[in-house]
Amino acid sequence: MPNKFKQQSKWLFLVLGLFFVQQSFAYKNVLTRPIDGVEGTDELIEKGSKLFAANCASCHALKGKVVGPALAGVIDKYDEDYEWLNAWIKNNQKLIKSGDARANAIYDEYNGAAMNLFENLSDDEVTAILMWIDNDGDGPTEGGGGPILPQEPEPVSDSLFNNINWAIVIMSLLVFVIILMIFGILELVSNVTGKEIINWNNINAYMMLVFLVGFFGLVLYEYSIHKQFLLPESASEHGIELDKMMQWTFAATLPVFFVTQFLLFFFSFKYRQKPGRKAYFLSHNNNLEYVWTLIPAIVLAVLVSGGFKMWNQILRSNAGEDTKKIEVFAYQFGWNARYPGADGELGTANYNLINGMNPLGVANKEHATELITELQEDIVSTQEAIDRLPKELAKLKSTLGGLVDDERDAHLRKISEYTSGDKEDDLRLTIRARNTQIERLKGALKTEKGSMFTGKGDDDQVVGEIHLVKDELVTFKFRARDVIHSAYLPYFRTQMNVVPGLPTEFTFRPIKSTEEMRLIKGDPEFDYYLVCNKICGNAHFNMKMKVVVEDQISFDKWMNEQAGLFVKKVETENAETESTVESTETVALN
Repeated sequence: MPNKFKQQSKWLFLVLGLFFVQQSFAYKNVLTRPIDGVEGTDELIEKGSKLFAANCASCHALKGKVVGPALAGVIDKYDEDYEWLNAWIKNNQKLIKSGDARANAIYDEYNGAAMNLFENLSDDEVTAILMWIDNDGDGPTEGGGGPILPQEPEPVSDSLFNNINWAIVIMSLLVFVIILMIFGILELVSNVTGKEIINWNNINAYMMLVFLVGFFGLVLYEYSIHKQFLLPESASEHGIELDKMMQWTFAATLPVFFVTQFLLFFFSFKYRQKPGRKAYFLSHNNNLEYVWTLIPAIVLAVLVSGGFKMWNQILRSNAGEDTKKIEVFAYQFGWNARYPGADGELGTANYNLINGMNPLGVANKEHATELITELQEDIVSTQEAIDRLPKELAKLKSTLGGLVDDERDAHLRKISEYTSGDKEDDLRLTIRARNTQIERLKGALKTEKGSMFTGKGDDDQVVGEIHLVKDELVTFKFRARDVIHSAYLPYFRTQMNVVPGLPTEFTFRPIKSTEEMRLIKGDPEFDYYLVCNKICGNAHFNMKMKVVVEDQISFDKWMNEQAGLFVKKVETENAETESTVESTETVALN
């Protein structure tokens, strides 16, 4: 029997071993599927994760719709057509204009909403993003056997701290419940015996003192723990003065806070009701009124005047011509930035000129003319879509019979849109909007005096991150595309609402470079970020743009690597023309 059992055990362990080996290989194969002929590696997937966070995460998630569709399974959805995916990611507008069926289907599905262009991404970077997406946001371990966690484990001290906090909360609640039960029992005994066992005045008075001590302790504890979140290291010229003003504000208000709270609760204890004690009523005291009116008024007037001075310094409407001007454009959910070109002046921008090729609506005559043609073509295609509605409705009704559950419900909703006329109304509204836009553009092109087409914006540079020169005064000019946002740069002590139709701005001087701040904070990966400080939608949390502060030489090098918005377009067209000529010459030679 033992021998037989031993023999059976060997076979059992052998089968289990083969099963686990097979599963490990299968899992590995899932995680390491080649993308466009490139094998997956930890480094490539990590690179893809960073690129996705920087370029895609504001509008897309792996699972669930944000602004654009969920991207999990996108490779299989488009049959591993990496060439098409690459072209779509880099320049979806070009692909749409080429007449590509899939591209136009996506464009129609999202009601003509233009996806941002990512021509700055190389083929290898696109492959890295797709590699990360294909692995559902994870990647193989060093040995290829399983997924790595996207975040680092929490330090033991933090976990212990959190556990202690929860233990304190639970114990406090238990003590509170026990005290209430004791009071309830004593009150019951008092009612039965007819004797006053509990003096609630004394209990309330002592509880006031306990609350006072606990409240002060909590305030001091929170301040000591979260002090660094109140005023992080200042990196701007006015930020230093702003921090001083904050300190003076604390110096003026905190003593008042502690004194008034102490008197409030202490007097409640000291003058609690006692047998034989009479209340003292003070009807009026002019001197006391003067004291508590004039002193706070004077203190607040000083603080407010300092605040106005600081506010004017930030706005700096008269900053001078030597101020570098940068336009920052907010949209759900991201930022675009525009620098002046060689002429040193930002060109005019208009929301009617916004499309996928010109996300900021920079005024350019050639672009405006092309946009008019594009809008006219869109009107024609929209009218054709209206003409197809009866056929589409008939097709929907004919295919309804074989559907069940959710598919049938979705089908019925589409039919309802067609039969009610909502679909046609939406399309006609699109035509009306396109015609209005065309008329405005044609009017602007005809107008000479005061025209937006000055030519100054032709060499403007649209960039994916902001670069600033240390100790150089800079003015941020803000515009919004959709809803109200709030531009917030915490380390530079600046914040400004970004309002559609209302340009805003602020001016400041950065005094600490990115590298200097990394040394100060002891964090080699620290970066400044422009973030949105107003909840503007479901992807608000990821609305940020990297800000780099550097010396003049590094800035000039970075600036020389950028290309003007329309200059880049011309260069692309020239390259395509040269490629066509070369191909023609090759064919002719052959």
